[in-house]
Amino acid sequence: MCAPLPAAADVTARYQLGSEELSVEVDDGGDYRVELAGQFMLLRRAGAEYVVIFQQSEPCVVERQAFLDLVAAKLRSDTPRSLATQQNLALAKVGDEAVGGRRGTLWTAGIDKPGANKIEAVMSADPDLAPVGKILAGTVDSALRAFGDVLPMANLGDTMRELFAKGTPLRFVLMAEVRLKSVSTTAIDAARFALPGPVIDASTLDSKLSSKRTTATVVVPTPPPPPRP
Repeated sequence: MCAPLPAAADVTARYQLGSEELSVEVDDGGDYRVELAGQFMLLRRAGAEYVVIFQQSEPCVVERQAFLDLVAAKLRSDTPRSLATQQNLALAKVGDEAVGGRRGTLWTAGIDKPGANKIEAVMSADPDLAPVGKILAGTVDSALRAFGDVLPMANLGDTMRELFAKGTPLRFVLMAEVRLKSVSTTAIDAARFALPGPVIDASTLDSKLSSKRTTATVVVPTPPPPPRP
């Protein structure tokens, strides 16, 4: 007779991103809150997903897909069609690495050429972190699907999906390093997943983000450059 699966538990992972903290909170029902304090949040509540961007103290709340569609349209209008190169990234396993007291496997992704810059990721199969990994992988996949035709490398999307399928990142380096600091399984108050303001549509968000009052450090993300040969 098979043993029962362990009950799901709330989990909070905190990452260091430069001088700031990126937090990922997931409850046992699948609601989540990904936050870079004072700049943006990703929220899932009762099955619906939202993006929150702050203008000073005012939160702008929009459905996630509407936000992705808006950003994708802007990228397509601003990005030359010739941006994508025919060079492919190669994913390679490097070895074991410990981050924040947890062990994972270091992977690199880059052009298969000596001296080329590479994406680095230490991925963990720790089941305690699996809810966090699932949220991050889903977020990456949604962005890749929205921005797929303006990505700088021919197989960047497939490579990132393959990488995030390997577990939860303990450390990730693209343009900056994100490093796991701590993990907690303390119960999360349901109020943490409440929307901080009314939901607005994409056109209203676009108008708000065009004002000079926006405090988010990145309003419309640009595709990362291909690794330099």
